[in-house]
Amino acid sequence: AVVSTQSTGSGAPMDLFSLDVPKNYTAPPKIVLSAAKAKGLEVAATFARRNKGIYLDMTIYNKSMMNMGGFAIQFNKNSFGLTPAAPLSVPGPIVAGGSANTSLPIGTNGAVMKMDPLLKVQMAMKNDIDVFYFECIVPSYVLFVEDGNIGKNMFPQTWREIPDEKESQFTLNPLNKSPEQVEQVLNANNMFVVATRKGGSGETLIFISLKFSNGIWVLGELRLAAGAQPNLSLKPHTVAAIPEVHSAIQIVLDA
Repeated sequence: AVVSTQSTGSGAPMDLFSLDVPKNYTAPPKIVLSAAKAKGLEVAATFARRNKGIYLDMTIYNKSMMNMGGFAIQFNKNSFGLTPAAPLSVPGPIVAGGSANTSLPIGTNGAVMKMDPLLKVQMAMKNDIDVFYFECIVPSYVLFVEDGNIGKNMFPQTWREIPDEKESQFTLNPLNKSPEQVEQVLNANNMFVVATRKGGSGETLIFISLKFSNGIWVLGELRLAAGAQPNLSLKPHTVAAIPEVHSAIQIVLDA
């Protein structure tokens, strides 16, 4: 966040950190293709969601002794039909010892094949030296779309319609956020707070809905109580989504 101050009526500076609005969480990039396995080509990457879309943000390093150019990328079939939405654009050629940053927009209209693990995507990157193969695990939170708020009226009905045997419960890591901060973080990551209410013992119940890019809905209830670890209940139409949603909620709340 950018730190800025402005003068208040008293002449004292006002710290604007308190006005920061949470944004979509993006994990730090990590090496997905190492120079040792790719003739000097190395790729650090992370997936991000912004402007209602999915992006693969990459830094491409040339650790060889010659220039590199002619870059292209392909995805294999995968569980959510993820596919490049545009050609890979790399400023270049990349000189020996140099690097370049690029952001690849990703569509969800590609060929679908269920993967194990569910969010694995196998990729091939080509340059003017060779073709190199690697794989990434896509974080589920980039797949949650912006129209995933099911609404207060539909939530109870849909919760009842999903069979109880599809419900899973989890204990989350201890939180260092207030209930209001939790709501802001969830909403910022398209895990929408449909409603909240206070329980009898002072606990806060947060009712959540989200929708994957392929239309799978997941409902949740997050129970927050002072001095206790949060409890999460999830009810999806498709049980394969449960571990991915549990992981996503834990990741964004820990950030």
